[in-house]
Amino acid sequence: MSLPTLPRGATPRDPLAVDVGGLRLDSPVLGASGCVGFGRELARLGVAGDLAGFVTPSMTATTRPAARRGVLRESASGLLAPTDRPSLGVDRLRPAALPWDAEQVPQVIVSIAGTTIGEYAEVAQGLRRNTLMRKVAAVEINLACPDAKNSDKLFSHDEFQATKAVARVREELPRSMPLFAKLSADVTDITEVARGCVKAGATAIVVGSPLRAIGRPTGQNLRADVGAPDGGLSGPAILPITLRAIWDLRAAVRSGRLAPVHLVAVGGVAGAADTLAAFAVGATAVQLGTALLHDPSSPRKLVDGLRAHLSDNGIESFLDIVGAAHEG
Repeated sequence: MSLPTLPRGATPRDPLAVDVGGLRLDSPVLGASGCVGFGRELARLGVAGDLAGFVTPSMTATTRPAARRGVLRESASGLLAPTDRPSLGVDRLRPAALPWDAEQVPQVIVSIAGTTIGEYAEVAQGLRRNTLMRKVAAVEINLACPDAKNSDKLFSHDEFQATKAVARVREELPRSMPLFAKLSADVTDITEVARGCVKAGATAIVVGSPLRAIGRPTGQNLRADVGAPDGGLSGPAILPITLRAIWDLRAAVRSGRLAPVHLVAVGGVAGAADTLAAFAVGATAVQLGTALLHDPSSPRKLVDGLRAHLSDNGIESFLDIVGAAHEG
């Protein structure tokens, strides 16, 4: 098993440098889709430089409003949020609306979504034709979307449909463009889905997305609003599920069931200890979501924690930790 993980020109003196699926990063810490907007918030808070890159909110073929007013709800060790969110259409993407030209904004990864395979391809095509494409470092295809032609079953829950979606997007993008496939962790065999995505052209697999959930009924008659029925649970509560999915994929690579591919953990990662755990089970990068909402300074604290761990233990590169849990 061999994965190209050090970026070209990097040396052991770059302990956090990594190449993830063809995307060169100064560190393995990214901002997750939907939690950092299109970068303006990062620039305003002055924390853009603390992340190696960020993933935009998922874009669709045309702008869509949310079907209902969404409300964020805290849960024990987690956050409940509506998955039915408004989305910006690729046809409305304008340079003036985005701060991607600012020097402090890191690598931009555009997330795309769709309700049909054709829409995924349409979004990728629209993105490719946009002048902003020169500022895009990679594309993340969000497969945790309901398939309108398959009884609203998530693309990430169907190996065949996920494979077709990735293949169509790959056809529309430049061959050199890194393509990340984002999968749900709550699936019977994530390896089967990931294998199809890799064969179709995905250069990295991102695991996972908010898990389907609703709030706890309250009040004397237990009829109080439990939130949107299509809500999702994120935050520390789902970290063990994310780690298990990454473990399974790394094990599949080791056994030959899955071609070598970089893995990115998202879902419950908050601090350096969580990140080190993700590396140990097989991830080569992490995305921060809920942690950023709670504490915008969390990326800096996380990176400082990683550097301290490597220094204290005489480790030249965090890549030496990746997959370590499988060696025991």
